[in-house]
Amino acid sequence: MDVVLISPVCPFNPHDGHTLAVLSDVNAVLDNGLTLGVIAFTYDDREILYSSACPSRLIRARAGGGASRFLFGLLRGMAPSLERLYTPDAAVQIRDALIKWMPSVVIIDDASVAGYVSLVREIVPNARVILRSHNVMHDVRREQLAAASGPSRFAVQLDCQRYLAFERQAVENCDEHWSITQADADRMVELYGKPCRHLSVSLPLDRYTDLALASGQPNRFVHVGTIDFRRRSDLASFLRLTWPQILEADGSATLTVAGKVYGETIPARNVEYLGRVNRDTDIYQEGRFALNFQNSTGGLKLKTLTSMAAGRVLISTPHGVEGLPIVSGRHYWDMSALRSGSSLKSILSDNDSAKATAEAGREYVVTRHSRPAIARQFQTLLNHNVNAASCAAS
Repeated sequence: MDVVLISPVCPFNPHDGHTLAVLSDVNAVLDNGLTLGVIAFTYDDREILYSSACPSRLIRARAGGGASRFLFGLLRGMAPSLERLYTPDAAVQIRDALIKWMPSVVIIDDASVAGYVSLVREIVPNARVILRSHNVMHDVRREQLAAASGPSRFAVQLDCQRYLAFERQAVENCDEHWSITQADADRMVELYGKPCRHLSVSLPLDRYTDLALASGQPNRFVHVGTIDFRRRSDLASFLRLTWPQILEADGSATLTVAGKVYGETIPARNVEYLGRVNRDTDIYQEGRFALNFQNSTGGLKLKTLTSMAAGRVLISTPHGVEGLPIVSGRHYWDMSALRSGSSLKSILSDNDSAKATAEAGREYVVTRHSRPAIARQFQTLLNHNVNAASCAAS
């Protein structure tokens, strides 16, 4: 087999940015005509799906809440947020799959599963091992620690310290490192002093481009994506600072938040929380404006790309478009500029401007994030180090 991909999430039924990004990697391998085997973890009530395009080994992660994870992590000397991926059954299944497939390349699709690199080296010592990062976890964990307080801070601090050591070890133990954006790649080099290149993400464009440009109710705003504990503070800030201004401009405006919310929802006027939904396109088609109120750095901002691909008018913070060569006023609307505008009501009711922005945003995504575009980028990365090694040997 050419490639085996080991992932902490199952990509065959993508339901969030992480699973969509792993599916992009799967497609990039297959679109280059390579044989692929997928080893992935599943959780809780997630439906276990398989792909007819490639063989797969799906492993149930250890169940348990935060308290049990902390205890197991403490006893086993690892970050509590990682311990459920490292069970005796998982090790057996990964070993069996590697022996059966004997790949030439192993992609560790997220630092969280990099603890299996030593097993990969044991079974297939000549395999080329590539670490694929979906975020700079050093910065993510630091943000979480800075926001922690009270009795939980000790647990967060322990997890932060151990995860940072785990990420550093992952970078050092793999042959190559591919990050999800150039900005993340630059940050990884700054942190760890080892080369890092970047592989972007393709989207299932047909699913989004079937939606009419700038359709949906003109006074309806949507946000599609998980509200984790980092995004929760971002949402709270948006509801406190920006949403009241939008309501002042249009008292009938509504906001629909679709995606799992960690913790309690934040009540606000004309705001509805739907929780996890089956199809994000069902939400996008209801509203003309899509929001990204992200105030933290790192990652690809997949909700930004899906919003533009769906033909919505994206309203975003600078962090929500970080690393993307898109222009405010052309591809999206900058949230702070919109807030400080003299007539928010006239801006939001300008249908011609909205349609032009939606069209430019969609064109950008279709050009940069199609499957063929990412397949070409993957092929270039895969061939780069092979050619470099050949030159060094000669």
